Amino acid sequence: MDVTPTDAQNVADLRLAATGDASAQLRLSRTARDLVLAGVADDIVGSIEGVNFARLAAAQGVPDALVLLSDHCAHLGQAFAECGEHDASENWIGQSLAMLELAAEVLPAANAAALMDSLNIAADNANPAIMQAAKEYRAIFAPAFGAAAFA
Repeated sequence: MDVTPTDAQNVADLRLAATGDASAQLRLSRTARDLVLAGVADDIVGSIEGVNFARLAAAQGVPDALVLLSDHCAHLGQAFAECGEHDASENWIGQSLAMLELAAEVLPAANAAALMDSLNIAADNANPAIMQAAKEYRAIFAPAFGAAAFA
């Protein structure tokens, strides 16, 4: 295994993220997502790492972190479904929908409108368990990530 310039940047970003740098947290989350999609990182481990960094950035008011968080959660939902873990899958997909809804509150109007269209399509295809999970996760995370948190 060779150490790459990306590895050095990740170490630098980890140090910045530890001090609360939201941009570094978002970069680490994006890197985790990219590694998962490239098949370099394990679907579950890499996505969980991405979830954690995205949550930290979202809690500091970075709207793009909520969309990325939703992507990580949706991927986890798919990964757990493929493992036959349907309860965990529904839970992660519900969390994904909740993050999209919260993102629509804090993104600029033009972006939020397109996001709401996608969210409505996803909700139309979701079963009741997923929608219940989405409702519960929205209630849990709205105080930290929603518009009221940054008013």
